[in-house]
Order: sequence, then structure tokens, then C-alpha cells
Amino acid sequence: MFDWVHFQYPARIFFEKGSTHKIGSVVQDLGSRVILFVLQNEQYNPDELAIIKTSLERYTSGCIIYDDLEMRPGFDELDTAAHFIKQSRADLILAYGGRDTFHTARAAALLATNEVFARELPERREKLKRPPMPVVTVPAVFTMGEESSPTFVLYDHASGELYHGNDARLFPAAVFMDPAITTTMSDAEVTRTGVAILAAAVEAILSKRANDLSNSMALRSIELIMRSLQNLVKDPTNQNARNNISVANLLCGVSHSNSWLGLCYSIATATNLITGMDFMMAMGILLPHVMEYNLTTSAGKYVQIARALEEDIHEITVIEAAIKAVEGVRKLYLDLKVPQRLSDFEVDKSLLPEIAAMASTFPLIKNTPRELDQNEIETILIAAY
Repeated sequence: MFDWVHFQYPARIFFEKGSTHKIGSVVQDLGSRVILFVLQNEQYNPDELAIIKTSLERYTSGCIIYDDLEMRPGFDELDTAAHFIKQSRADLILAYGGRDTFHTARAAALLATNEVFARELPERREKLKRPPMPVVTVPAVFTMGEESSPTFVLYDHASGELYHGNDARLFPAAVFMDPAITTTMSDAEVTRTGVAILAAAVEAILSKRANDLSNSMALRSIELIMRSLQNLVKDPTNQNARNNISVANLLCGVSHSNSWLGLCYSIATATNLITGMDFMMAMGILLPHVMEYNLTTSAGKYVQIARALEEDIHEITVIEAAIKAVEGVRKLYLDLKVPQRLSDFEVDKSLLPEIAAMASTFPLIKNTPRELDQNEIETILIAAY
């Protein structure tokens, strides 16, 4: 039992099939003029986007689609988006899509209400004076819960550097999760995002900021992934399995929005930026290696994880049970035929030191229960290669 618990999640969650059909009736209490924010490379299920737009137009005084950004923007593009939002006189942002859309929308929400440029944010030490514009999130795919987070990422295309920001005022005003929207995902996408949810849930438990509340949600997320991911991959029409993965995605996000992520997330982010490898896949591949690194410092937590993974831990030592947790992850990967090596994705081994160097600069590294330096990060990467 923890001596202290610091947990907050102020967002309203709407989880049901067809929830987006009524989105306008809910959003009208949050704002009257809405920016429908979408990145071009995350415009999943365009029919659903049209439904959302129609509902917003019915219940609010205006809905403007902003889809000028092709993908994760740099500083100048983000400033342009924030300027557009200011000029539109909008008072609410509704972000539809995936994790990059949500990060971008949250950053734009801060910039739109404050007299500051995007490239100035990494240098600021104090919180921005004015609160951000409210943001509503609608995940069109499984995002390992990033729709629930109060964090944002800024990327400098010129220098290749990344800035990770966090502001509790960026918790979403509401989250709409309709499992039916995700039916456009391929089996490969479901597998890739499913193991990323697992990785994020495990990392939320291992975080130094974790507590009983965040852990209970993350453990339930792992249980649902274990119970339903294979079923959904085998049968995309299995509605119960799809609902379970959707719940796992939400619970994972609420958990890590409080406990924060750490080593696995940081290395996966650096791997994605430097090599272009899919972020979700990198999360999955790195997970067992990060778990092995932290095993001796968090053995008690691993026992809970092993139990959630349906491993038999009766009449064995704590360390043996902890090892079972890592084995449980690898067994699930084998069942799902998930690649387990970075080399399977033609990652150049000579880039591993550069990846380690970048990952070591990310602030979330500090959440890792076992301290490490750049050399140890590189050792983890070599093991995963």
C-alpha cells in the first residue's frame, strides 16, 4: 500500500457505440465555436469524421475543419495552426485521429491562448499564464491512451530535437471512445497498437510516480489485452474483444496520464525519430528488454504483472515470478507472431549510439525505477537488436 496517492483525471469519458453521433450535444456545453483538428496522415475513417462534423454543426454556432498539417508539425507550422485558431475565434478544439494529432492539438491549444511562439516553449521554466483552449479528443485508432494525456510533444525539424511538455490544464475536457470507429484498422495495426498498449501499461506500473490507483487501471488494461488481443486479431468482427481492447486503451491512458511513462517510451521515441521505424512497434520490441533491465528493482510489481498475464506463479520465489512476467510478454508475442528484433525492421546498427544519446536527454527517463546512463540505454538497444 502506498503512503501517498496523487491522482487526477478531470475529463468526462463517453464510451459507447455511436457516441460520436451525439458529440455535438455534449460539446455545446464546452464551447460554441469548434475547430475540428485533424492531421492529414491520421485521417482515419473519413465517414466518421463527417458524422462528427454534422453533429457539431447542428449543436454549435460553427465548426471549422483544420487539416492543413500533413503530419507531426515543426515549430513554424505549429505557430501557423495556433494563429489560425486565434483568427477563427474558436473556443474549443476537437481533435480526431491518432497520437500525433492529440499532441499537436494540445500544443496548439496552449499557443492559441498565450502570446508565445512554439520554439520558445522549450526554454520556458514557468507555466504559461493563460490556460489552454479546451480540447476534446476522439481516437480513431488505438493510441495506447494518448488521447487522455495532458502532455504534448514539439519537434524541431531543423535540429532533429524533441521537446516533451506537460501541463495539468491540458487534460481533455472530454474523451469520446467508440469501438466501432476502429474497425478500419488492419490486423497488423491492431497487433502493433495492442502490444504498444501492453508496453505503456507495464511502464505506467514501473514508473516512480505510480500509485495504487494508477496501477489498478494499468493492471486491468494488461488483463484485457491478454484476454482479447489474440481474439480480435483472429476475428475482427468479435465485438466483445474490440470493446475490451478499447477499454484497455482508455485505462492505460488514464493510468499513465498520472504515473507518466519512462524508459521504453523514450527509447521508442528516439528510434522513431532517427530511423523512421514505427513508434508502436518499437514500444513492443523494447518492452521485454526494458522489463529485464528493471527486474531487480521492481520485482514486487512484476509479480502483479505476471498474474495479469495469466502466468502460474504459485509456490515460486518473487524473483522467479518476476521472470515469469517477462516470459509472459514473450509468449504473447510468439502467439501473435510479433517481430522481436529491431534488426527485423532494417534498423542500422550503427545508429544505436545516436538513438541512445537522444533517448538519454528525454525527461521521462527519470521515471525509470533503476537509474541508467547513455551506455546502459545502448546496451538495452543492442540486446533488442
